[in-house]
Amino acid sequence: GDKMNIFLFNASAFFSNLLWTVIGLIAFAFVMSVLVIVHEGGHFLAAKKAGILCHEFSVGMGPLICQKKKGETLYSIRAFPIGGYVSMAGEEIEDNILKGVEKVRLVIEKGRVNKIIVNLDNPKYQDLPIYNLGKYDLIGTKEALPDELFIEVKNDDEEQYNKLIVERNCLVNFEKKAEIQIAPYDRNFVNKPLLNRFFSVFAGPFMNFVLAVVVFFAIGLFTGYADTKHTVIGEVTYVENSNNTLEKGDEITSINGIATSSWDDISLIMAQIAAGGSNYTSKVHVTTKDGKDIYINPSVYVYTIELALLNDGTDDAIIGEYSANNSKTKAAIAGLMKNDKIIGIFAKNPKTGEIIDELKYDDDRVLTKSELLAFFQRETIEVGPDILIRYNRGGNISTSEPIEAYDKRTLNSQGITSTKVQLGITCRNKFNLVKLLYMPWVQTGQSITSIVKTLGLIFSNSRIGVDDLSGPVGIFTILKSAVQQGSLFTWMAVLSVNLGFVNLLPLPALDGGRLAFLVYEAITKKKPNAKVENIIHTVGFVLLMGLMVFICFNDVLRCIGR
Repeated sequence: GDKMNIFLFNASAFFSNLLWTVIGLIAFAFVMSVLVIVHEGGHFLAAKKAGILCHEFSVGMGPLICQKKKGETLYSIRAFPIGGYVSMAGEEIEDNILKGVEKVRLVIEKGRVNKIIVNLDNPKYQDLPIYNLGKYDLIGTKEALPDELFIEVKNDDEEQYNKLIVERNCLVNFEKKAEIQIAPYDRNFVNKPLLNRFFSVFAGPFMNFVLAVVVFFAIGLFTGYADTKHTVIGEVTYVENSNNTLEKGDEITSINGIATSSWDDISLIMAQIAAGGSNYTSKVHVTTKDGKDIYINPSVYVYTIELALLNDGTDDAIIGEYSANNSKTKAAIAGLMKNDKIIGIFAKNPKTGEIIDELKYDDDRVLTKSELLAFFQRETIEVGPDILIRYNRGGNISTSEPIEAYDKRTLNSQGITSTKVQLGITCRNKFNLVKLLYMPWVQTGQSITSIVKTLGLIFSNSRIGVDDLSGPVGIFTILKSAVQQGSLFTWMAVLSVNLGFVNLLPLPALDGGRLAFLVYEAITKKKPNAKVENIIHTVGFVLLMGLMVFICFNDVLRCIGR
């Protein structure tokens, strides 16, 4: 019976994880496709507005799933929704489109060529004669004169070439289905005025910022904003052993005997409790307007080392569960497990190995939560030392591996405090027209600020590097959790800001790199060497792909807990 119960439990857990993985994949494909469509749509619309010929609009990368041509553009969906592109005529260096071609077939209507067949074996055009190719001009002039595009051809038995007018939207057939429209001078990206080229490149990232504002607006419209002027509970989160019997709609009147008239009062009191020392109480006394008098076992977190304490209603510092991915936290990787009793903490200088601070009595004395919270408020801990935890596990005394603690600046850059005590409740949301008009812009700005701070940490903090960045695998993990937590669209907005911002970085192969060359042209009044620019972007793309592989590799290692 016990074995059957264990089997059923494991089977249930397996299928639950499988279901969430499938849902996560769907969410990933949906979010990334929206971001790509909006980004590439920005490029596409700006280019079309400027009269630039767009050969292809692709959503996704890799193997082709389906294609449909509408107008002069080929619309494609590809297998991997991790990117996309708009192929603009002349954006990359294009060799002579008929270079090396000696013989062609022609589709001629009303005396004009509207299709040039390079693939002579194409079965669709076997009834057309084969011509020897002579001189041709498929580009024309800036003035786009009528009948200026031409091609000269002749049969094997003819001595002179015949000159034929080529339509400006003439197609060139290379493969059985692959056709590309010729790009006359006036339809070419490189021949457009500087501002047209600038906006065609800038429009992609810009539309990502627009999407973020729109999504934040929609979230605010349908869910409202935190009603911090009152103390009415919006949601109650289940926390094991919390003994929390508060309910949605309850109005809190006091915490630990201190009157509360706004949610800011609640936040301030809980922050004081999280500071430890005499402020901490193992049970939090909450009263409500309708007469509830409750003692709650709070959840205690130490974000500095990604550690949670057991909320058992006592003051003993016993390790609890930090998150659903508890095995991948800093504390867990260092060897700490649920129900370990903390009997000592040591802060060590990572460079010299010197102990710079400690909290320990003897191996028979378990530290208190109040002592532990106060310890992580010390200035010696704010600099981000290595932390070693001495613990008692079932009577066996041991010490953890060194934990690289987050320093105060790193935590602050992400809006996180070093320690936190929670009751498992959230503030009620209400519709607020005034906030709806300005908060989407503020939230987008905050997302940009967060990215800037994170990039700053990469260059200024030796413990933060490119291996801490997330790629497609990391984004999938984030979105999978977001679906479970009901924050998918918030993350869509945040990721849209990230995509827009990163693309504006002045790095080769990114939109920002192309914009940098355009700014150079605007300042010097000279176009940069096209071949040199193309080489720089190509090298940049290869390096970017290498970085992406490196980031994905680290994503996978994080997923498997290594």
